[in-house]
Amino acid sequence: MKLTPLNSVLLSGGLLVASISHAGMVNDGHGNVGYDTAAECDAAVQAGQARFYEPSTTMPPLRRKGEATVRTARLSDLGPQYKLGACDVGVSRKNGRNGVAKALVGKYVPYSPDMPINLYADKAGVAVRASMAKCDNRFSDVMPRAVPMPVVAPAPAPVAVVPAPAPVPAPAPVAAAPVAAPMVAPAPPAPGMTPYVFGTLGVVNDSVVHRGPDGSISVGDSDRQIGLQMGAGLQFNSILGAEVFYQAGKSHEYTSLDGVDVSAKAKVLGARLTAGGNVTEKLRLFGKLGVASVKHSSGQFADLASHSSSQTRPVVGVGMTFALTENLMLRGDADHYPLRGSNNPRWGNVDYFGVGLQYNF
Repeated sequence: MKLTPLNSVLLSGGLLVASISHAGMVNDGHGNVGYDTAAECDAAVQAGQARFYEPSTTMPPLRRKGEATVRTARLSDLGPQYKLGACDVGVSRKNGRNGVAKALVGKYVPYSPDMPINLYADKAGVAVRASMAKCDNRFSDVMPRAVPMPVVAPAPAPVAVVPAPAPVPAPAPVAAAPVAAPMVAPAPPAPGMTPYVFGTLGVVNDSVVHRGPDGSISVGDSDRQIGLQMGAGLQFNSILGAEVFYQAGKSHEYTSLDGVDVSAKAKVLGARLTAGGNVTEKLRLFGKLGVASVKHSSGQFADLASHSSSQTRPVVGVGMTFALTENLMLRGDADHYPLRGSNNPRWGNVDYFGVGLQYNF
C-alpha cells in the first residue's frame, strides 16, 4: 500500500493511541494485569476491556480472631456497588496469606463480579471480611474497592407545551406497598480441602526379647537406627485432616547373651487422623491418632532360621509444620507404636522422630 501523507498521519495516530491505552498496564507471570491508577482500571472494566484476575494457587480458608464462620459467595453478593466488580490496589503477604504477585503490588487489579470469594462472618452472621476463594489471598482491606457505575449524561429536557387546564379527577386509592419476604442466608458450605505430601528423615528406636527353647532369655536388647517416613494427607478444614504413611529404615542390630549379633528390619504402613491449629501465622501444631501394621523380619534370628511377624498396633503422636512459602512447609514428627502381645520374639515399643518437608497443593 502506498503511504500518502494522510495515511501516514492516521497510522501514527493509531499507534500513539494504542501505546497510550496500554502505558499504565503491567502483567504478572500468570497473565493477570494491573493499572497505575484506579481511574484507568475503572475505565477498562466499564468499557468491557479488562482482563479479570485469576488465582494461580490453592489454600484453605483461615479464620481470624472474631470470625465465627466462612462460606463461599460471589463478589457481586457483597452488594449492588459490586455490579461491575472491583478494582483493588494489589498488596503483598500478611497475616499468613498472600496478596498478588510482586509485579502487581501497588497497581490496581480488576476482579470480576462473578469471582468466587471466601466470606467471613462474626457470631451474629454479619460479614466482616472477604478473600479470594481458591487461594484465600487477601484484598487491600476487609472488602475490595468496588468499580463505580459510569456516569451517563442526562438527555436534554423537551420543550414543554402548556395544555389547556383539564378537570382534576378524584385521587385514586393508594395500594399498600408489598412487604418483602425476609431473606434467609444459605447454610455455609464446607471450606475447601487441601491435599499434601510429606517426607521426613530421623531415627527409629525398637527393642526385642527372645526366649530360647528352655524358656530362658537369649536376646534382650534395644537399638536405634536411621529411618524415614513418607506419606500423603488431606486437610479437611483448619482443624481436622487425615494421612496415610509408610515408615522404614536400616536393619536393627541386637546382641544376644552369647555375644552373637542378630539383625531385623521393621516396616510400618498405617493411617491416622490429625487435629490441631495455628499457634502463629506460620507455626501449626497437631496431634495424631490412628492404626498401623508393624512388620518385623529377619533372615536369621537367634535360634530361628528365619523370622517374620506382623502386628496391628495403635499409633499416637504429635507433629508440627512451619510455613517456608505459601505451599512449602518445614515438618516435624514424633510417633509411638505401643507394644502388643507376648509372642516370641516379643517386639517392644517402636518410636520414630523425624524432620523433613511437606508440600501443600
